[in-house]
Amino acid sequence: MILPGKHLPLSRSYLNVGAVLLESINGKRTVSLLWDATKGHPAIQTFDRLVLGLDMLYALGLVDMDDGGAIVRRRGRGA
Repeated sequence: MILPGKHLPLSRSYLNVGAVLLESINGKRTVSLLWDATKGHPAIQTFDRLVLGLDMLYALGLVDMDDGGAIVRRRGRGA
């Protein structure tokens, strides 16, 4: 379910959920604010999908949590 395949279109994959979330994380965002900003997007649809998308982004090292509990994008060496 993470990657699209023969029976799973990109629009339903968690790769797409992660892309939507990364576009929505500008600066610091709490999980509640992120949910409010993305819950209407067809790729997100449920809070479970949002949380699993955040888990995937964290595992890939693309997001982190600051000391106050807000979600922030991690910057790479070249960014």
